Amino acid sequence: MTRSGTLPSRLTYRLLPEPADLDAVRATLAAYRRMLVLLEEIRREHGLRANVVALIEHGYGRVRDETGLPARLVTLGIRDFAQRAAGFDPETVTSIPLDDKLFSVKGASEIALTTMNGRRTMPYRVEGYDGPWRELSSARLTLAGDALTIQVGVSVTAPKEETRMTENILTRVGRIIGGLSNAALDAVEDRNGLAIAEQALREIDAVIHEARLDLGKIKAEEHRLSARRGQLDGERTALPEKLSLALSSGREDLARAGISRQLDLESQIEAIDSSLADVAERHEAASKAMQAATAARRDAEHRIALLRAPAPRNANTLAGYGGEDAARARQLEQSLRAIDRVSGTASAPADPSIEDLDRLHRDHTIEQRLAALKQGRSS
Repeated sequence: MTRSGTLPSRLTYRLLPEPADLDAVRATLAAYRRMLVLLEEIRREHGLRANVVALIEHGYGRVRDETGLPARLVTLGIRDFAQRAAGFDPETVTSIPLDDKLFSVKGASEIALTTMNGRRTMPYRVEGYDGPWRELSSARLTLAGDALTIQVGVSVTAPKEETRMTENILTRVGRIIGGLSNAALDAVEDRNGLAIAEQALREIDAVIHEARLDLGKIKAEEHRLSARRGQLDGERTALPEKLSLALSSGREDLARAGISRQLDLESQIEAIDSSLADVAERHEAASKAMQAATAARRDAEHRIALLRAPAPRNANTLAGYGGEDAARARQLEQSLRAIDRVSGTASAPADPSIEDLDRLHRDHTIEQRLAALKQGRSS
């Protein structure tokens, strides 16, 4: 991970977790403390000091196996451990280093956090700014009793990509609904009320089109990630048998390469799981935006219908509401099904580092079947 360096400010988020969220964080902190104990044993066993590379080489695999912590948290934790003085008590540790893959701010009200029990989404409030920030990691999660906070090093400039995404998916929909549905469409007494309402309808249609494209892109991304995860998981599942065969054949070099590949696969699968969780959250936000914009269109169409043919004084003004949008809803459903059909998955090239391992496995299978054939003929 890239060193954060000194940043001018430190921002504190106060999380507002449910009991299940607190349990997930406590389990993660307990596993993190266990990791620190293991690293101290490894440091003493190999005579290491603050050598991060050596700690990763000797401790990464063991920590992952014995704690089940996410790969990114293990790497961050080893760097964090290397900065601590020898002889500290792991049970006194109450904070965990984070980066932008382990947590993310989802709009103005929620934070998503990776824990031992999966991705948890919690509301938050901003406690304020102080500083400066001099941590190696970009953020830290702290649990003190039931109080859960995340502190982040921040600079003056806000991330442009997050701002753009929020404007596209959330803010623009709210602005269109608030500004057009209420201001423009309520101008019934204006002599140009119908023209204003129709222009508002075109604006809402543009937002619906954009939200529809966002949903299609998110769905295609989810499909690609899921397919790639299936490929990696299939390769990981097949590796133990190949490793056993390599060892029984005296090929420790191939077994070592296979284990290295196994670690890489675990890290990649974990990263894809994190991406899938993020995609699911974006899909939910885009779906809500789509629903809000579609609701605004129903309101707009109904108001236009009333402008074109005003209802009698005592008539129910809600009569026929929503009927104008039925055909459009069917068109949207057909469009989304078409997106599902055409969204493809890029093929992944085979890893050349384990070609010999695969070849050995194939040769062994050939010999087994040949022996079975010979035995069948002799009998």
